[in-house]
Amino acid sequence: LDKLINHAHNDDMRNCLKVLIELSKVNKILEGFIPSFEDGWLKADGYLYLHGSFNLGGTKSGRLSSSSPNLQNLPAHGKLGKLVKSCFVSPQGFIFAGADYTALEDKVNTLLTNDPNKVKVYSEGFDGHCFRTYYYWKDQMPDIVDTVESINSIADKYPDLRSKSKAPSFALTYQGTWLTLMNNCGFTEEEAKKVEKNYHVMYEVSDAWLEAKLLEASKLGYAELAFGLRLRTPLLARTVMGSSMKANISSAEARTAGNALSGQSYGLLNCKAANDFMERVYASPYKYDIMPVMQIHDAQYYIFPDDVDIVKWVNDNLTECMSWQDLPELQHDVVKLGAELDLYISWDKPITLKNNISIEEIYDTVAKHA
Repeated sequence: LDKLINHAHNDDMRNCLKVLIELSKVNKILEGFIPSFEDGWLKADGYLYLHGSFNLGGTKSGRLSSSSPNLQNLPAHGKLGKLVKSCFVSPQGFIFAGADYTALEDKVNTLLTNDPNKVKVYSEGFDGHCFRTYYYWKDQMPDIVDTVESINSIADKYPDLRSKSKAPSFALTYQGTWLTLMNNCGFTEEEAKKVEKNYHVMYEVSDAWLEAKLLEASKLGYAELAFGLRLRTPLLARTVMGSSMKANISSAEARTAGNALSGQSYGLLNCKAANDFMERVYASPYKYDIMPVMQIHDAQYYIFPDDVDIVKWVNDNLTECMSWQDLPELQHDVVKLGAELDLYISWDKPITLKNNISIEEIYDTVAKHA
C-alpha cells in the first residue's frame, strides 16, 4: 500500500490508500499487541508485565530475536507508536531507562568500508541526508555548491528534496536497484536510473568493498561477520568463477549476506555491551537493584530504583560499555560509537542525559522535563 501511493493518479486514490494504511496499522495493534497487553502478568505492585523470550540464532545477522510475545516488534514511530509506547511506564519507586546506539549501522558501515564520502559526514560535519540529496539532484539546486555550509543548507532551502532522498537511500543501501526506486518511490525510469547511478558514484568505495566481500563468500561458502560469526552462502558458493559478482549481487542470498556484512551483524555489539555492563552491575553495590528488561536491535533497556546515585552510575557505566570499539576493523580517530541514556516516566516521553554528567546536572536535566 505504501508503494501504491506513489503510483496513484489522483487525490481520491491517494486518500483511499492512506486510510487503508492507517486501518492496517490499527488492526496490527488491536490483533498483535493488545491481546498480549491484556494477558500480561499482574504482579503485587498492581502493574501488568510482559515476559517474552529472547532467542539466540533467531536471525541471520546474529542479533537476538524475540517471541511470545515479540518484544522487538512494538510500533516505535508516528502517533500510534507513541500511543503504544505510552502504555509502558515506570513502576512506583523505579525508573525504566534505555540507551540506543547513535547511528550504529551507518557508523559501522563507514568504519568497515572506510568510504571517504561516508567518513566526510562525521569528519567534516555534513548532514547525511543533505549530502546524499546533493549527489542525487544537484542539477535541481543550482545555488548549492560543494561545501559543508552550502550542502547543509539544503535542509532549509530544499526540505522536500531532502525528505525525498531518504527512501531511495535506504533502498540502495540495502542493495535495491533502479527498479526498486520505481516500485517503492514512484520514480520514472529516467529518474530512478539517474539516482541509482549517482548513489553508486557517491559510494563507489563502499560498492567495491562489498563486491570483494561477496566474491570472497562465493569462494569460501560463507561470509564472515562480526566477531567471527559465519553466515553460510551455499548459493553464492556455486557462482561460476570468472563471472561478475555484480550479476549475482541481486540474489536473495547475496542481499542477506551483503546486509549482514555491511553492518547489521554488528548489532552483536549491543549484546556485548549488555554483557559487559551486567558484569559491572554484579560487581557493584547495585547488583540486586539494576535489572535488564529487553534488547531491541541496537538499544537496551533496564529498570532500577528511583535513586539519583544509581542513575548516575548507570549513565556513566552503560554509555561507556556502549562506546567500546576495540575490534581492529572499527578503530578510528574520528568516527566514534556511542549512546545516550534515556529515562522514562512513560516510554513515549524520554528524558535524555548527556554522558558523564554530575548528579546536579542530572537533577537539572530532569527538572526541565517536569
